[in-house]
This record gives sequence, structure tokens and C-alpha cells, in this order.
Amino acid sequence: MKDKRPLIGITPGFDYSENRMFLNRGYSDAIILSGGMPVLLPITEDEKLLSEMIESFDGFLLSGGPDVDAVHWGEWNLRFNGEISPYRDSMELFIARQAIARDKPVLGICRGMQVMNIAMGGTIYQDIYSQIKDKELIKHSQNAPKWYPTHIVKAEKESIVYNAHNKDLICVNSFHHQAVRDAAPGFIVTARSEDGIIEAIEHTGCRFAVGVQWHPELMWERDPLFLELFKVFVDHTDK
Repeated sequence: MKDKRPLIGITPGFDYSENRMFLNRGYSDAIILSGGMPVLLPITEDEKLLSEMIESFDGFLLSGGPDVDAVHWGEWNLRFNGEISPYRDSMELFIARQAIARDKPVLGICRGMQVMNIAMGGTIYQDIYSQIKDKELIKHSQNAPKWYPTHIVKAEKESIVYNAHNKDLICVNSFHHQAVRDAAPGFIVTARSEDGIIEAIEHTGCRFAVGVQWHPELMWERDPLFLELFKVFVDHTDK
């Protein structure tokens, strides 16, 4: 382990009714076990403060959460778009853009992956079941324990996701109704589910800018394989 742990800023959830920030412990514990120092970032729209945080931290983890306001990729919110978090949208889009521009490692999980893609000019489906009509989709929002894998994703060989798991077929959990539609410039698709939904993206111009649609922070305690992506992420902060 390094003499000094790299600082990893993690974006929290935010409860507007109680003015409260929160985070699933699985994120922070995964970073600790991977050799990093997790820090819960404050909710703020102050771009000067955000710029200082981007300069100070070694990497960023964009956590899961609610839907993104469709205005950020040039659409109206349709009837099936769910709860949105304006504070998180503003903050996380700024962090994603600036961190990628400065080649600071970024890991996006579920919503975090979608934020990364939107930030760099891509689009997402507001609801895959309403907007994809040409195929039968599998269940992407499971009714099962959160750690339980319910479908398979196929990773592209030699991708970061493939190398982290050392396999191309990965059994994952699933809690989403939105998904990446058009990958942003600079990103490539590195995993898809059985029905073709994009499940992982990676930026080709950065040392580490990876998004996954599943929730490894909910799986690693039952299956240590899902800790490996966090380890690769933290390792890239020292490149």
C-alpha cells in the first residue's frame, strides 16, 4: 500500500425534505479496502469551490441516485422521467467535465455513468421500457436482494472492465430504468446486457474514466470480484 492514501471524493445523495446528505457505506468501504481515502463531498453549486476540490482530490466516484434532468441533454422531461436532484446534476456534471479535462480518474456508478456521458455530450434514455420499442427488454430493476446478480453483461475484451474482472461474462445486479443511449465523443461502449442495453463506457483519452450501470458497491461483500474495479480505479490515481 502507498505511504499516503489517494484522496477519493465521493458524491453523496441529498434529501431535500430533510436537507440531509447521505451515502451507502459500500462505496466508502470499497475505496478504503482498495487503498484509497474516501471523502464525502459537500453538496454545492459553487464552481470556485468545486474547482478547488478537483485540484485537491486524486480521483472522484460519482455515486448512484435519482434521474438526471433531461434539460442537460436538450430534451423535455417526459412523463416517465422520475425524481431529479438539481443540486446533484449541477455539481456532478461540473465535476465530470473538469475531472476528465484534467485527466483525474473518475468512476461513475449507475447514475454516475449516465452523468459522465451527459457531461461530455452524450444522451440517455429517459425510460428504456417506454423509448425502446424494437426489442423485448430484460428486467433492469430487480425485485431481489441488492447484492444478488440478476442478469449478465458481456464486456469487450481488453477493456478496463474486462481486465478488472478477468472475464467477459459478468453476472450483475440491476436498479435502473434509464441508460446511456448515444455514447459521448471520446467514450466507447465496453459492456452490454443480453438485450443490448449499454452497461459500461470508458473514455479512450483518459487514464481512467469508467462508468458501469450496475452497483458493485452492493455486491463486493458477497463476491470479492466486484472489489476489483475499485482497486483498478484507485491504482490509476498514482499513474
